[in-house]
Amino acid sequence: MPKLRLNHVEGDVLYPMRVKDRETEEVAFRVSKVGNTKQDSIPITDEDDMIRKVTTQGYKVRARTEAPPSRGGRTGLYSLTHSAIRSWQLLETKEKQA
Repeated sequence: MPKLRLNHVEGDVLYPMRVKDRETEEVAFRVSKVGNTKQDSIPITDEDDMIRKVTTQGYKVRARTEAPPSRGGRTGLYSLTHSAIRSWQLLETKEKQA
């Protein structure tokens, strides 16, 4: 299963993150064409679908560093063409979907 990795211009490595919806309790990636609110975004539970939308259809995705912002990390909504993203890779992992 591939995993999307975003390389920030300041050297941080970010990964798309799943977010829990407080109303439905659904845990999903949030992607958006425009805007940075829940109303502007769509939830995607399938990681391959999220990767396809971000890498080929111009969607932004909520991403973060492994360390949370409270420990010096970074979080935000990023597209592959965002000026803060220097480069990106698809990494192959040994994870298997349940």
